[in-house]
Amino acid sequence: MFDFDRLRALVAVADHGSMTGAAAALCRTQPSISRQIAALERQAGVPLLVRSPTGASLTPAGALLVDHTRGVLDRLHRAERQLSALGGDGGSLTIGSFSSANTTLLPRAFHDHVTRNPRAAKPFVPQTDPERHLADLRAGRLDLALVTEWDLHAQDLDGIELVPLVEDELLVALPRDHPFARERLTLADLSDDTWIDGAHPDCLGPLDGFVSAVSVHCDDWTGKQGLVASGVGVMLFPSLALPSVRRDVVVRRPCDEIPRRRLYLACPAGARRVPAVASMVESVRAAAASLPDRVSVGGRGGFSGRRYER
Repeated sequence: MFDFDRLRALVAVADHGSMTGAAAALCRTQPSISRQIAALERQAGVPLLVRSPTGASLTPAGALLVDHTRGVLDRLHRAERQLSALGGDGGSLTIGSFSSANTTLLPRAFHDHVTRNPRAAKPFVPQTDPERHLADLRAGRLDLALVTEWDLHAQDLDGIELVPLVEDELLVALPRDHPFARERLTLADLSDDTWIDGAHPDCLGPLDGFVSAVSVHCDDWTGKQGLVASGVGVMLFPSLALPSVRRDVVVRRPCDEIPRRRLYLACPAGARRVPAVASMVESVRAAAASLPDRVSVGGRGGFSGRRYER
């Protein structure tokens, strides 16, 4: 079996490009790192590095071994986090999310979680890229992550458990003075409008064939609503975020059926054995079940600032 310290030295050389850089990162001397790599190469039976006066680079065999080692380090990091959460009060949970989920779903889940676990450390939501959530779960940087089916396209789900939450209805947000703010509308009626795109590359995917060539990109949820309110454009509005509608924005359901997006809570396989994780999973599921999914925005009315436009 490979020596773990030697494997860590190899990863450090790969990360820093030289024995000297690896030594500094690991608080070792350069000769000790060199000896560890030489011993690892003897054990592997093949060269792992290409050495040069300016540094060191991985051979194909070295790259393969580094990939496997990173996987082991990721799993150990995850185990460390989960073991800390198994303590009496549970450790702090780090949860990945996305902007519209942060408006209502996650706050409700947090409130339920801390109410039922008053002595537990408060959950933490870092600013993360939803497209990296699965990788961050595997690496132990996240304990849980809210994802949509858009985030799962072409993703490796090995080692990831998905907890289904809700099918989120997609609506259309318009400025209050838009010609169709109080009329029945179809997506074709908005084909000449400027559409405001979001952070995710698939944000406007459900509108394929209906979106004009010109669009405005904004990855901030509050900013997107502000752009709509000022008349810059229109945007898709998930029912997930209905309680956050601005009073100068009208949300309507087109006559066309826009495909819903599925929401999931993702976690590393086996993580739900950790009490703090299991508790948060149940809190998120309860919050999803309480969403205003059944708010009527159809007919000749729209939803605006928590009240109906008739």
